[in-house]
Amino acid sequence: MRRALPLTVVWLSVPLGLLIAAFLWINQFPDYRADRQAGKRNLVVRLGRGPASRVFALLVLAAFALQLLLPAFGCPSAVLLGLCGLPLGWAAARRLMAAPEDTPRVVPAQAWTLQSFVVLALATAAGLVLRRG
Repeated sequence: MRRALPLTVVWLSVPLGLLIAAFLWINQFPDYRADRQAGKRNLVVRLGRGPASRVFALLVLAAFALQLLLPAFGCPSAVLLGLCGLPLGWAAARRLMAAPEDTPRVVPAQAWTLQSFVVLALATAAGLVLRRG
């Protein structure tokens, strides 16, 4: 409608995109053996579960590091409320790195990753609303 996309909107979307990427990434771990046997060569299979678990942690950390930097890119400082999702994301990363081959231990980390995304999204939105209010 405005025929333009403010750059702040783009910056606000990147942490969310990184956490969705992390969620898609962690969801490959339980299927590792089946994917490998079927010849599926996704990145988790190509890297192996140990190194892939570290990439997952980097995705989570990158999302929240960028969230922390959003005010420097012109976003209101209230978007820092999105950092409330960090404990869930970091718990997921720690769990996955500790036991990347133990599917029953990975499953809760999958849920924590999704919850981390939801908290980041809702808290960032709340920060934007509070700024306007």
